[in-house]
Amino acid sequence: MNAKKFIPTFEKVEVSNYPYGFKLRTTLFNYIEFDEKKGYRHCTQTICPKTNRLNKPKKSTYSQLVVRYYDENNHIKTLHTDFNGDTEINKGAKFINDNIEIFTNQEIKYFYSCILSMSFVDFKSTCIYGGAKPEELKPLYAQFWDTCKEGLNSGANLFHLLQLDTEAIDSKKPVNYNPFTVKTIEVI
Repeated sequence: MNAKKFIPTFEKVEVSNYPYGFKLRTTLFNYIEFDEKKGYRHCTQTICPKTNRLNKPKKSTYSQLVVRYYDENNHIKTLHTDFNGDTEINKGAKFINDNIEIFTNQEIKYFYSCILSMSFVDFKSTCIYGGAKPEELKPLYAQFWDTCKEGLNSGANLFHLLQLDTEAIDSKKPVNYNPFTVKTIEVI
């Protein structure tokens, strides 16, 4: 797989000679919008070649992480992800660590906050839907949570330390556990 060249999230890319309808050409602006309460969304905006005014921007839905990159044809593509589950949290933390230079300090703190809250969700859902006992599971998350909090407070790049042990977490789930099993009660 070819390594992708990711575009910094704060960079607005201008694409000239962009198709507008069947015959016209225009300029397109491609950018990422970031809101620390909602996340990221991909936006594009064109100039109307007839009036030379900016059209209304087109915006995607929010995701916890959206990045752009150039494909083999030099076209801008996007990757969207959310930190749902231990595997996705690990992938996201690794991606952020490997590409830290494309994010702002505000975005780094947002990621720590997001990953921390989603790891709490993962912990709780593993207990409820996986049947794991919280007292057995907590030691597997404790260092992860402490590292997230430290990164959130300092803003330092500690994402290389943010990897949950998915095998150990899965080993705490009882075999054949099903929280949705219906039990019949005999009425006398």
